[in-house]
Amino acid sequence: MMKSISRKQAMSFLGLNVAGSGAYAFGVQYFTAPHQIAPGGVVGFATIMNFLWGLPIGIMTFLINFPLLLLSWRHISKGFTIRTLISTACFSLLTDAVGALVAIITPYQSASPLAPLMAALFGGALMGLGNALVYFSNSTTGGTAIIGALLQKKFPQFSLGKLLMAANFTVVILAVFVYHNLDTALFAALAIFTSTIVMDKMVYGLNTNRLLFIISDRSAEIEAGILEKLHRGVTILKGEGGYGHSQKNVIFCVVSKSQFFRVRDLTLQADPRSFIVGCSASDVLGKGFRHLD
Repeated sequence: MMKSISRKQAMSFLGLNVAGSGAYAFGVQYFTAPHQIAPGGVVGFATIMNFLWGLPIGIMTFLINFPLLLLSWRHISKGFTIRTLISTACFSLLTDAVGALVAIITPYQSASPLAPLMAALFGGALMGLGNALVYFSNSTTGGTAIIGALLQKKFPQFSLGKLLMAANFTVVILAVFVYHNLDTALFAALAIFTSTIVMDKMVYGLNTNRLLFIISDRSAEIEAGILEKLHRGVTILKGEGGYGHSQKNVIFCVVSKSQFFRVRDLTLQADPRSFIVGCSASDVLGKGFRHLD
């Protein structure tokens, strides 16, 4: 059974989707589509259909996603499918709305031979930004995200990244035959690469969580400080010193970047001889962080 969500959560979900879909749509309609760049996936396929028959990119994206959503409902999860359905509908509406706006203000055009290159870079950056914002709402815009998840269930021996790359590569190759131009594949690959880098930097680069291991003879005092002053959970692991084979408690915890310095200070106050190991935690799920679903 799906859990109910608060009005604040619903507004946050819709806000992130509108902002993300708007950025993605602007990247497609203002930069990539006018320069015959099909940036992979369902949107790339819809861009090709728009070029061939003048069909709206937004509507075609939704129609192509619809059977994928049915498969997602059956084989992935109902919660994921409902969120993706809303995100896909939002993206489709905004894509065609932005398309109508761009037709008035004129898309990015330039006599410079660098124009397609700039369109691929800026279009890819906006698409990466849009994807990241939608991801922050615990959703996706469908397309290759659904295809990759379905294929990975069928072929678990392949990584999700490789499966998504294969899906994008198929559309890019198709675009070469449609546009009769090899350059379009190169610019599409650049747009996909840029989009991936921007999304990864936003999703993982902005992650400020720190994974900590603390070894100390006064672990109980340090543990109490973390629990009472930072309100973060800790796990006590049992360790053994390699030299003297003495038994030691190892504190395992995850904190934010700002909290790391507070943990360091209270640890050194309790035991100046303590040993602290800290590293970045790229994706933390659970109570106090991002929800497991």
